[in-house]
Amino acid sequence: MLQINRNFLTIPTNDIYFENKRVKSRYKAKVSCYTHRLKPSRRLQSKRTVHVDLQQDEATFLNNLPNGTKDILFEYNIDKYKIIPIKNPSDEQIRDFQRFYNENINTSIDKINRSKFQSLLLLRDQDALIVTKIENDTNETLGYRVYVADGQNTLLLYVANINLDESNKSNLLLCWENMKMFRNLGFSVYDFGGVDLESSIRCSSYFGGSEVTVFSGYIAKSFVFRMVAKLNQWREKRI
Repeated sequence: MLQINRNFLTIPTNDIYFENKRVKSRYKAKVSCYTHRLKPSRRLQSKRTVHVDLQQDEATFLNNLPNGTKDILFEYNIDKYKIIPIKNPSDEQIRDFQRFYNENINTSIDKINRSKFQSLLLLRDQDALIVTKIENDTNETLGYRVYVADGQNTLLLYVANINLDESNKSNLLLCWENMKMFRNLGFSVYDFGGVDLESSIRCSSYFGGSEVTVFSGYIAKSFVFRMVAKLNQWREKRI
């Protein structure tokens, strides 16, 4: 579990990722923002996502890949590409990703605004943000995949590709290399971030895994703080 303490309009707020059981905290938050909580709650919105067990033995890990995915991965020349993991990104590296993402995403998807950018900085300051990108042999960036990680779980937050025919395969290759990286680092779960309209770019159907239900949203201590939580949600969409 990952917990980040912050203030929103001077109100103590917790950002909580991957919670599967109640944990006591000395920080007395008035508003708690949950992301992909495993423990069910009627006060949170449910969502389906795909989890891959990264710590299964290597033979099982490989055998669980669909044949179509294997064909793409093992005939692709990794030497044509450069995989760049950035485990402690600078402000400018995060801005580079923000610009790339906002320029290349589908228009129906919300852009990374100032509020979301600040959230990325906050995750980075807690050593919980990992940015990865793939470049071709001319050093052109083809795509990014960005994660929140707590040492055990890793959740895909954002993914974006440049509008080239090869970018879909390079995105698949970047996803595969990231999964191997997290596996080697000792992570247990790779969370694709959801089963939704973005599933194809998330690659959630290419690597096996299991569909699970997770819960996200705000829980507030009182009516007033619930209004503050709604204001925060509105702010994240608009600013």
